[in-house]
Amino acid sequence: MAQMLTALLAISLAGNFASALQCYHCTISPPGLFSNETSRLCVDFDYSEKYVVDCPYSTMCMKKAFQLPLRNGDLIQGVLRDCAAQKRDHQVYRDNQWHKEIDIEEAYEEGCQVQDDKGARTLPTEYCYCRRNLCNSAQSNDRSDLSYHTDAMAVIFVFNAIKYFRSME
Repeated sequence: MAQMLTALLAISLAGNFASALQCYHCTISPPGLFSNETSRLCVDFDYSEKYVVDCPYSTMCMKKAFQLPLRNGDLIQGVLRDCAAQKRDHQVYRDNQWHKEIDIEEAYEEGCQVQDDKGARTLPTEYCYCRRNLCNSAQSNDRSDLSYHTDAMAVIFVFNAIKYFRSME
């Protein structure tokens, strides 16, 4: 009897873990100095298990491809990967008490869209959303005006690091 309960519990837990969406996650800057978060820099992105994260509050993966113009006219190009931001925390008053509730909003459509940030001095940014495990691994669309390279993110990081260290002097 105990073996059967253990087996049912294992199957139940395995089912819960298997249902969570997994996406690639990488950032353009390292985690804070006192953070216990794993460093997953996009400049080092290699499709390995190190970059795979569970997305318990998301039904979609996201990829953001962007360009940053420098003062000298050069362009830095990069790609970020993550779970789509769909979690919404809110308070509900029930039974004479406030309770925190979490909803997952379906705010995005599958596919890629180029968005122009009105009023910002940036180039259009491509946002891609998909619903399969690790689907945000693809390279950016073949577009002649946008060619993205994550190694360019190293330039941004070095630039910001130099700026930070100079501000400390």
